[in-house]
Amino acid sequence: MRRLPAAAPRLFVSSSRVLAVALSISLTALFEQFQAEALPAGTLHAPICESENATVFRSNELSMSDLSCPMLPRPSIALTEARAYLVETASPGYTMIRQGPELAIERLNPEFAMRLAGALRDARESGLPSAGIFSAYRPPAFGVGGFADKFNSLHAYGLAVDLVGIGGPGSLDAKRWHEIAATHGVICPYGPGNRAEWNHCQPTSLKAVMADSPLRDAITARGPVSLESMFEAGNLVIQSSANIDDAVGQDGPVHARPRRMSAKSRSRTARGSAAAHGGA
Repeated sequence: MRRLPAAAPRLFVSSSRVLAVALSISLTALFEQFQAEALPAGTLHAPICESENATVFRSNELSMSDLSCPMLPRPSIALTEARAYLVETASPGYTMIRQGPELAIERLNPEFAMRLAGALRDARESGLPSAGIFSAYRPPAFGVGGFADKFNSLHAYGLAVDLVGIGGPGSLDAKRWHEIAATHGVICPYGPGNRAEWNHCQPTSLKAVMADSPLRDAITARGPVSLESMFEAGNLVIQSSANIDDAVGQDGPVHARPRRMSAKSRSRTARGSAAAHGGA
């Protein structure tokens, strides 16, 4: 029997490997083509869900309608920076500590958070280095605040804060804070001389949420029905308040209407932009 050259076995093995790799590539391409044709149009290019938004399905329950995931609005960079600044500069009181400072700040209306961060930056650069939030969002179930009906409080809707580091009632520091806040559209409706509420500020001149307000439908005693619905209802209140303040004009009290922002203040707001447990 004629013997094969010594190199022949190696050549045969090498050829087999090449064929195996080629076959594997062909099968992979065929399988991927089948997947692409089987999936709904656009699925391969759809945004990937963030881990916090992703829905987990058991393999035998996956249906074609489950291939997409809800896309929740992502906070802007400016809003993220504003929230981080508010947490960093806060001196958390009881209600903030009870729920966590980050959550108490996250549930502030985004427009309000931006305005407030800009105001606090200016205040800290203008002789009030300890200015910060003491109380922010708090749910009615906490039972905290001056209103008998805790649903009256703007704190329950992320539309109010209480501050520290702005001096006492009637002080020069308190008056300075009220002036700075007004340039950012932050209203402290009770005035710098009010002994109980000089440090209470909000983005609207509204002082209490009445029973027929759309805001009421956006929350429960334990918190918002959803952040989106609470923020949307809050935005309407802020806009309505702005219209009222414009109509009042120069006849309204200085502390109850926002002043026009300077170019510097607008730019800062766009970029980032011991008190009692009670209060409005």
